[in-house]
Amino acid sequence: MRRWTAALTALCLIVLNSPKAHALVVVGQEYEPYYFNDGSAGIGGACYEIVQKLCSLEKSHCKFKFAPLRNFLSMLKEGQADIGCPLSRSGPRETAFYMHTLFRGRYSFFGLSEATQKVKSYADLKDMRVGVLAPSMTEISLNRIHEFADKNFKIEPEKTIFNSLLKAEKKNYALAYGNRDVALRWIEKTRSPLREVPELGEPVAYSIAFSKKSFNPQRFEKIQRYLVELHKDGTLEQIARKYRLTLAQDFSAPGRSEP
Repeated sequence: MRRWTAALTALCLIVLNSPKAHALVVVGQEYEPYYFNDGSAGIGGACYEIVQKLCSLEKSHCKFKFAPLRNFLSMLKEGQADIGCPLSRSGPRETAFYMHTLFRGRYSFFGLSEATQKVKSYADLKDMRVGVLAPSMTEISLNRIHEFADKNFKIEPEKTIFNSLLKAEKKNYALAYGNRDVALRWIEKTRSPLREVPELGEPVAYSIAFSKKSFNPQRFEKIQRYLVELHKDGTLEQIARKYRLTLAQDFSAPGRSEP
């Protein structure tokens, strides 16, 4: 009887310490085509599919959740979530999380044609109201433009990029500023008359972030090796193409610095 008890205890310890015992919590904001609720089909998006691949390679069960940007950053910092995607890079974020860049994109201005056709340079933004997700790296990008343009337009903070786009469509704002891929997908789905202002804006790169409460350097290096292999075998390119996204040009191997 004692031997059976000892064997059962040992088995329980093995199960509790196996990769599947701890479910990894993955969090992201509603941000199609990167990560979004696809109705009856469940969660979809490029980030979702890539993280699913990682979960399979790690032999880990993953739980996927949604949270507003500020909440999802807090969840990663405090260890309430293990993985977050997509997330643009910044000094504080790179200190708080392990990050691996996957996609490159752009922040752009969007508005009705009556507004966009007037804008050829930043000087043409004079006296316009521009909606933007705030607080966010998108807002920081717009603030840089605001400084460059001698603060000649007004920044209007919004809780989501979709609020900004909708208010630009309804003429509450002249323009909305946000991620180009997300905005174009929303415009396509809603058949919105909004148009992009060509050439203006800034480039942006998006990463997968890993909480330092959950991942140590060795485990993160292993994750990076998985990502490099998924890049080499064409899996990441296939996923990016499916969602009309662009992979980052410098897809770094472990031990090399990323852009």
